Amino acid sequence: MIRDANREDRVTMTFGQRNAWVSAVVMPAASIAYLAVVLPRLGDRPAAEVSWVGPMLWTIGATVVGTIVGTILISIAAAITNRDVESKGDVRDRQIDRYGDRLAQAITAFGGAVVLALVMFEVDHFWIGNALFVIGAIGATWGAVAKIRAYHGVFNG
Repeated sequence: MIRDANREDRVTMTFGQRNAWVSAVVMPAASIAYLAVVLPRLGDRPAAEVSWVGPMLWTIGATVVGTIVGTILISIAAAITNRDVESKGDVRDRQIDRYGDRLAQAITAFGGAVVLALVMFEVDHFWIGNALFVIGAIGATWGAVAKIRAYHGVFNG
């Protein structure tokens, strides 16, 4: 965050912080939409017969596109509202980015062990694929939330 010299009370967001906000909104929204489509299908048929691959691929695509479009739109809005303020990233931004990424990777690594256990027990593909998807979504979301918290709190890299 960089303070505007003209207005002491206004703080601009760097690109990294704006991107973290977009990810923190898009990923859970897309995941909830996916689960809202797929989970009701379990009510009337076994997991092996539930069609989940198509909705998952659409969700992953929508997440990628939503993150790109959201980042572009929020960057345009920031450029318009903060024309006279430079909001370049610095060392702290890189440290916060690594911090959030490490948290996301830790969650995903733990999830990888869970998925490995599901494979070892020969659980249906539905559960394996969805476990991997949900764990990845949780990791990405918590990584973004950790970055946002680091931007708004004391961060000692």
